Amino acid sequence: MSNEQEIIDDYAERVGRHLLGSSRDKAKAELGAHLSDAAEAGELEHSLSRLGTPREAAATFAGLASAPPAPMDVRLVAVVIDNLPLVGVTLTLLVRGIARIAELGSGFSLAFPPFVYVKIGEGCVAVGPTQCDVYGYAGLLYTVGVPLALLWSIVGLGLVEAWTGTSPGKRLMGLCVVTETGLRIHPVTGIVRRLSLMLGPIAWLDWIPVAWGDRRRVLDHLTGSKVVRAER
Repeated sequence: MSNEQEIIDDYAERVGRHLLGSSRDKAKAELGAHLSDAAEAGELEHSLSRLGTPREAAATFAGLASAPPAPMDVRLVAVVIDNLPLVGVTLTLLVRGIARIAELGSGFSLAFPPFVYVKIGEGCVAVGPTQCDVYGYAGLLYTVGVPLALLWSIVGLGLVEAWTGTSPGKRLMGLCVVTETGLRIHPVTGIVRRLSLMLGPIAWLDWIPVAWGDRRRVLDHLTGSKVVRAER
């Protein structure tokens, strides 16, 4: 029986990894009881086969599967909080640009999110339409600050959402991100759904669906994810 209990505990734990909040606790408790009864009746293997993979079993407990997407105004507040490093770098670029005008009388370029480009010899490779040295006045602020801020906004937040189901901004606003079936998202999904930030200000095209009342971004649809109110 001890070996069977280990199998039960391991299966319930793996099911719980796909769920968030109260759904996770409920699934682990109910599965533990159900599979223990099946083990006593000598039907543990049959019950596990009927439940399917841990992910398939988790889908039956996903309380957020039917939850509607969260309102966009709340999401936008969470976005600002989550991307404070990127906002801070952009505001610093603005201050540096204004100081440049006062000192040299020359203009500057600014966008949010900032354009991303890599210099190669006399030219550059850019994700969006821009020119080399568009942020030449910023020095290390651009070459170091912007990449680090984007690394947090794309990879850092993507992994945090995959591991915890939420992010600092979403947690403060009572939100979480799940798959369309209400399960925890995969780390790759967490990163991919944020890649639009690499496009500079073109990233705002990702929010076009908001114009016709859709509460999901383009990348939400493409990655099969949604942001919903977290379970209390």
